[in-house]
Formats: sequence, structure tokens, C-alpha cells
Amino acid sequence: MSNDDFDFTFDDGEYDEFEKRNINEEIKRLRREEPTFSSIAALEEIIDYFMSQDKYEDALFFANKLIAIMPVSSENWFRRGEINETLGKFEEALDDYTKALEFNPIEVDALIGRASCLQVLDRFEEALDSIERALDVDPGSYEALMNKGVILEKIARYEEASKVFKYLTELDVSDKDAWFELAYCYDYLDQPEKSLKCYDKVIEFDPYNYRAWYNRGISLNALGKYQTAVESYDLAIAIDEKFSAAWYNRSNALLSMGKLREAIESYKATLKYEPKDVATWHNMATAYEELGEYKEAVRCYSEALKSDPNHVESLFGRAVCYDAMSMYRKALTDFTKAAELNGTDPDVWHARGDVEFTLELFEDSVTSYTRVTELQPENVDGWLDLGDALVETGKYDDALKAYNKVISISPDWGEAYYQKCKCCLQVGSFSDAIESAKKSLELEPHKINTFFQDFGQIQHSNPEILIKFVFPVYEWLVNEKKYKDAR
Repeated sequence: MSNDDFDFTFDDGEYDEFEKRNINEEIKRLRREEPTFSSIAALEEIIDYFMSQDKYEDALFFANKLIAIMPVSSENWFRRGEINETLGKFEEALDDYTKALEFNPIEVDALIGRASCLQVLDRFEEALDSIERALDVDPGSYEALMNKGVILEKIARYEEASKVFKYLTELDVSDKDAWFELAYCYDYLDQPEKSLKCYDKVIEFDPYNYRAWYNRGISLNALGKYQTAVESYDLAIAIDEKFSAAWYNRSNALLSMGKLREAIESYKATLKYEPKDVATWHNMATAYEELGEYKEAVRCYSEALKSDPNHVESLFGRAVCYDAMSMYRKALTDFTKAAELNGTDPDVWHARGDVEFTLELFEDSVTSYTRVTELQPENVDGWLDLGDALVETGKYDDALKAYNKVISISPDWGEAYYQKCKCCLQVGSFSDAIESAKKSLELEPHKINTFFQDFGQIQHSNPEILIKFVFPVYEWLVNEKKYKDAR
């Protein structure tokens, strides 16, 4: 709409026909003409009216005219700052509020407005300084106190922010906004019991506040009260059925309770409103995985990966399912990509090594298990599996080092001695093999029958093992009365 063909329509009952006609004429005239000092009152009235009708572009047009003829007025700069801020022109609004303060340094509203813009521009320390100046002028300003608390939240000074909001609730026990923000602080301070009480206060004064019901559910979830959390999410959903975050967290609470089927149905409801949400598809997949329904789990993990092909957790989860379905090549593909994306996760490397071992890609599994031990030098499972892989590649000396590492970390774990015993036999170290076997069977007597099954097969192909290893161990077991007890 051009300035010249403007036609103003009133919808405010407080203006009678004469006033409407009169202001309309003033609007048309002042759009076309340069205003004079005699037009100031008319301009102020027009600006206020446009603001009351949320017609801020029109209000800005006349605010510019007002400043042009009266640039030394703090009020005029403040008014234009309000308009620019509402229009999302925060840099311009900041300049306007700053200009207003040049003419009136103790204008509290301008200080608060300036702080508001600085927050949006992520200049939080400056915003806090502006609010402190406002509170110096008016220590009881509710708006300044509320803004101070919010700014402190945004710079993660939650303890200080909580004190501000607590003070506001003491001034007015029915201040639901202050209660809500106080609860938010307690959430971040990891004090769910306190936040729960605050959300209950919000609900007391605003029972249809679906976000309060939702956040209350999060607090209950943090306290491990999953069933009550579900009930809280249900009330949030009853108020706003399309509140996908409530559906999602409800599903997670059901999953935490082991109610897998209910969780899956709840995740499906979430997907009606967020059909491409990665976390929802991923968590629903984990529910199917726990149920042993690997095909469905793979489908859900794959949906998650459609939205985010680099979602490591879904790649890992799908690979685990492929592994469980004996689809080892597909599992290896996913584990490999997961390792490329997150090379510092020992679990990914370990799982990859296991699949490589199963596929008899022993050299590759040595690489994977070695990475595990680099990332977690005290990981006994990693060292043991590395030893096994090294045996398969014929690197017996390195395998013995790996087994000895396990023993140094976990000297009471019989499996390490048992595997070391086998490795010692490969290099003909019968005395070491005997000592390792004794230690293993002493720590885990239930392996005695397994021992004779394992080495009974070897002795037929290598009688030396029977004479130099099996007989001495057998004799020790009999003398120690362990073999009879085990049987």
C-alpha cells in the first residue's frame, strides 16, 4: 500500500465518528506532508493507535516523522525502540533505546528494553549490566527482576537466577511465571524434588498449562517415578494432543518401566506429529530389539538413518540386530561406518572386532581390538579378545603379552589364565601352560570338565601334550582332590 492511497479503517469503539473522521484526515495529511511542531500531538496519538492495533510498520512510519521534528525527546526514541523490537529489528531497537538513555539515563523502561534486545543478540553480560542499572533506579521493578532472572538463566548462573525467582514468588505467591522459571532453574541444578513442587504451584494457578504438566513429568522421570510421569504427560497431551514432546517423553518413561509394547504404541503416536524424528525412530527400534524382534528393529533404525545417515547410535543398533540375525556382512558395514564417524567409542570398535572375528577376518579384528585397548587401556575384555585374535594370526608372543595384561589388571579372572594356557601350548611352553591351567581351574573349578573336553581333543593329534601337559594337570587335580569334587 503506498503512502498516497492510504485509507485507514477504525475498529476501536472508543473513537466516535467525528474523531474517526478527524484522525483519518490527519493520517492522510501527515503521510503526504512534512509535519511541523503543531503536528506532534496528532503524531503521538496516531502512533499509539497503530501500536494498539498491532500495525507496527505504520507506527514506525509516523515514529520516524515524530523523531525528525523532535529528536531530543527520550520518549520518542523509546517509542520507536518498542516498535522496532516488536518488528524484530533488534539492532535498530537497541540503537533507539540507547539514544533514549542519552536524553534520560534513568529511564527504566529504556534500560529494560535495551537489555531485552541485547539478550536476543546474545550479548548477555551487557544485558545484565543494563538490568542492574534499571534496578539501581527502581529496585522493585517486577519487569527488571524477571529479566534479570532470565538473563542469569541464559548464562547458566542458575543458583543466582533461582534466588531472583524465589524472591518474586515470595512477593506474590500466585506468580505462576516466577514459579515456572524457578522450577526451570531447579531442573538445571539437578534438584527435581524442588522443581516438582514449583511445577505443582504453576498448575495450582494455571491448571491448563500443558508445558507445566510436561515439565512436571520430566521432574518425576528424573526421580524414577515413571508411572506418575506418564500420568503427567497424559494430562499435557489431554490439553494439547499434538504436543509431540510429551508423547516422546511418555514413550521413554514406558520404556524405562519395561512396558515395551506400550512404549512402541506411544512412539507411533509421536511419529504422527514428528514423522521424521530420529530419536523417536531410534528409541522405538531399541524397544523392538529388547523384544527380540530384530527385523522390526532394523526397519526402525533404518528410518532413523533416512533422516540422519550419520546417526551413530542407530548405525550401531542396526549392526547389533544384523549380528543377532547372523547377517554379519551387513553388521560389519554398519559397525565400520560407525567407527569412521565416532572413532573414539571403544564399544563400536569392540563390536566391529567381534564381527570380524566371526567372519574369520582375524587381521582386521586385531586392528579393531587394538583400538579398543588404546582407548581403554584397562579394558580386560578388549585385551582378552585381542589375545584370541593374535593367536588366530599366529602371533603367539604378542598374544601372551595381551593375556598377561589381562592378568595384571584382573588377576582373579580364570578365563585369562585358561586362554594363556592354550597359547603357551602353541609355543611349547609346557611348564607355563601347566601353571596357567592350575591357576585357571583353581579360580574357576567349574571349568574342569571343559578342560578335559578341550585338551582331550588336542592330545589325540599331539601325544606330547598328553604326556607333558594333560597328565601333570590331571595329577595335580587328583592330589588336590579337585577333580572328584568337580564331578
